[in-house]
Amino acid sequence: MRLRHAFGLTVVAATAVLGLSVPAVAGPAAAVTTFHTEQRVQAQARTAVAGAPAQLRTGVDPRTAVLQPGERVQVLGTNETSLLNSGAHYGYGVWATFSSLASTNKPFAESAVTSTAIGTTTDSVVHNVAAAGNRVFIADRRMSDGRWSSWGEITSPAVAGPLPGAPQQVATAVMGRKLHVLALVDGDVYQATGDWGAGSWSGWGNVSSAADLPLSTRVTAAVTGNSLHVVSLGLDDGVYVADGNYDRGTWSSGEPTSVIGLPSAIAISELSAAAIGSKLHVIAVTDERLYQATGDYAAGYWAGWHDLTTATGPLGPIDDVSAVAIGNKLHLYALSRRWMYNATGDYDRGAWSGWGNVTTAVGAPGLTGLSVAAA
Repeated sequence: MRLRHAFGLTVVAATAVLGLSVPAVAGPAAAVTTFHTEQRVQAQARTAVAGAPAQLRTGVDPRTAVLQPGERVQVLGTNETSLLNSGAHYGYGVWATFSSLASTNKPFAESAVTSTAIGTTTDSVVHNVAAAGNRVFIADRRMSDGRWSSWGEITSPAVAGPLPGAPQQVATAVMGRKLHVLALVDGDVYQATGDWGAGSWSGWGNVSSAADLPLSTRVTAAVTGNSLHVVSLGLDDGVYVADGNYDRGTWSSGEPTSVIGLPSAIAISELSAAAIGSKLHVIAVTDERLYQATGDYAAGYWAGWHDLTTATGPLGPIDDVSAVAIGNKLHLYALSRRWMYNATGDYDRGAWSGWGNVTTAVGAPGLTGLSVAAA
């Protein structure tokens, strides 16, 4: 049996090696991440500047503008009953209104979705992932014309296969035309990889076992070069990073918070991650504030924590956060009291914007969750 989706791509199951696509990462590595630590915050992007309004240009149709090449994002939002799509084009300065996903053959109730994730492969196809029950589904949007594919099931026996339980959370990271899908099941992180070049999926592999991660409550991921970085929040409230190096074929892991400490005495409630060049940016939410720590894989150190709220301004309670890197900018998207906000750290200018209210700009419905990807 084969799953057909992604605009005619035939997706078949492939043998998993620790859940990593070819070249496989072989065997759990004994080595721990070899960063030294600098007890400092970043010098870049510390100065707050006034936030620009979410809509900057009139006379432009946002529905078509957000599909044009450039500095753009796609959003997969959720509320109690629906999956919703929106997007922004920062060159045109516009946001599209939220609308129901145009994908067809949906084999699940949208009210049953417990977690979503989103990622864009280098062929400019946006992959929308949703977990419902014990299953994980995917629908794709092609940015060249805005067309949606039908829904397919990643956990089908003919694709990546079933998970050992219901995922509490899903996350994604992209490496070229490969989409890494992560699922958190009973504290363990599993990964399957869809290779849009080869037209195949790996099976699920247990990253927690391979990289010796402790039981986790949250998971996120990002890519630098040919390495996949899985960031998790442990039961002990520490932040852990497992690195799958596809050049060396090894897993390694470490706990940044064992050396840079925790951002606050209040436990972390949300995590997100994004990479700019060799730097892995980890965003943590604690006590209505956003903090950032950065692992520089070229220089070999961790820097953190920096209180971003001092630069962007407060939002109140933060229920969800998603970080996206575009060029040398770090875009943050947050939900507070069901409203969506956006702030941007520009590393060329060395400045953060204040929060822009996306909900007000586009009349968005009240959201309970969001996932954002550069498009």
